[in-house]
Amino acid sequence: MKSGFRQSMAWLHTWTGIIVSWLLYFIFVTGTLGYFDSEIDAWMKPELPRNTSNTQSALITAQSHLEQHGQDAKDWRIYLPLSRTEPHLEVGYQQRNDAGKLVRVSQQLHAQTGEVLQSRATGGGQSLYRMHYRLHYIPTRLAYYFVGVFTLFMLLGLVTGIVVHKKIFKEFFSFRLNKGATSWLDGHNLMSVMSLPFHLMITYSGLIMFTFTYVPFILNASYGLGETGKKQFFEEYYQRGAPVEASGEPATMLPLPVLYQNAAMYLAGQGNNQANYAIRIYHLHDKNSVAVFSPELSEPSNDGTKLVISATSGEVLSYQAHYAGVRRVQSVFLELHEGIFADLPMRWLYFISGLTGCAMIATGMILWTTKRRKKALNHPNGLPFSFKLTEGLNIGTIVGLPAAVAVYFLANRLLPVAFDGRADWEIHSLFITWLAFLVHGMYFTWQNQGQKAWYQQWTAAALLFVSVPIINALTTQRGLVPSFASNDWVYVAFDMSNLVAGLLCAFIASKVTRANKHTQSVKVIKRKVEGVV
Repeated sequence: MKSGFRQSMAWLHTWTGIIVSWLLYFIFVTGTLGYFDSEIDAWMKPELPRNTSNTQSALITAQSHLEQHGQDAKDWRIYLPLSRTEPHLEVGYQQRNDAGKLVRVSQQLHAQTGEVLQSRATGGGQSLYRMHYRLHYIPTRLAYYFVGVFTLFMLLGLVTGIVVHKKIFKEFFSFRLNKGATSWLDGHNLMSVMSLPFHLMITYSGLIMFTFTYVPFILNASYGLGETGKKQFFEEYYQRGAPVEASGEPATMLPLPVLYQNAAMYLAGQGNNQANYAIRIYHLHDKNSVAVFSPELSEPSNDGTKLVISATSGEVLSYQAHYAGVRRVQSVFLELHEGIFADLPMRWLYFISGLTGCAMIATGMILWTTKRRKKALNHPNGLPFSFKLTEGLNIGTIVGLPAAVAVYFLANRLLPVAFDGRADWEIHSLFITWLAFLVHGMYFTWQNQGQKAWYQQWTAAALLFVSVPIINALTTQRGLVPSFASNDWVYVAFDMSNLVAGLLCAFIASKVTRANKHTQSVKVIKRKVEGVV
């Protein structure tokens, strides 16, 4: 380790950064895509119609379906098609199977006709979102710990980066083109400072979200070490289950539209005009039947709004404006991290900030190899193993992971709809593609042809992204042109985003090949000069 505080911090920033960079890049890419998880879900289920319903028709449809299919249920759950996360009416209830046992059923319905909506099996945006904290192919709890450790390193990298760059805001306005490692350093600084508050928030809040996983002693101190105490804690902390006990006396429940209207009027009187998108009915047809309403989230600090009214009389039983105490603090960090409250402009800001995080990590990875290339080339035994391994991983990850996401989208359209396990194979296709890009990158870096690998991979990524809207148009009735004509903006935005990504990859590929030609020209001139001398 170097002497001096700032030198020590620079050493720590460099080496911890490169060691965790590949997994952090994966976390940032999948997490950034997660800000549009619902939109990706919609695109990957082209059979589902656009939502054109209103609240009243959705409530009547839900009532009819639940009375017909959920009479034996312990509770009803209704998610109205009022938000981006719930574009279709969804109902949940318990139903008896052939063995007479109650099993939970969840159905998406056409809010006007009551038809049960069927769509292809797909991982959708939810799988991409979950990967950023659950990874894949390894046990979930182990993944949580892996991500937690790497997130700590990310936080360490941010803090040491701030310490190292004491003129951080001055450096923000410095960008020197065509200066080798200096240009990559300037780019790294620019991406880092541009969204520094976002990077600090997203990293710290990610740790707060899993407080009880990383620091279980908090709950063990009061609830013990057993699973029973743990279950009790989470039921109390997250306020799970029915707020009252069943009476055992039968009673007639009010219709859902009446209950909804009562709830909306009461919430308006409390100054809350957000739509109620989630309703839960407990103790069906019992004197103590209750309906619990959860309004949409408008800002991070009002999470936990809950209105409980009697499902038989419509009387308000309790109202919670938001969570309180420690639960509210954790909730605020959770909402800030996930951006659930964000409207469309704010969601795009989250997305762009996430992309700057990806660029920050990528430029740091490239800077590491660029600064060491000259020394590596002069090594008496050829390129060191560590250099070739790092550069190969950099190429295969920086380019390979976005390209793998494009293949994930293509697999959704190209795999047969009736194919068994198609959702799993969408994900398998993502990781197989990433592995192929890693092998390709390693192959060329082992021959000291990294520039060739960069060019070929960026070109391949460009073709893959451009193929997404083309394949979509060929395999569905919701291509770019018909979607634009029908004002289906989710599909338009998705296809356009892939086209833009493809053009960006093509632009980078052209820059790489020009830089490669310039390097070759310099080498030729250098050899001629040396020959003359």
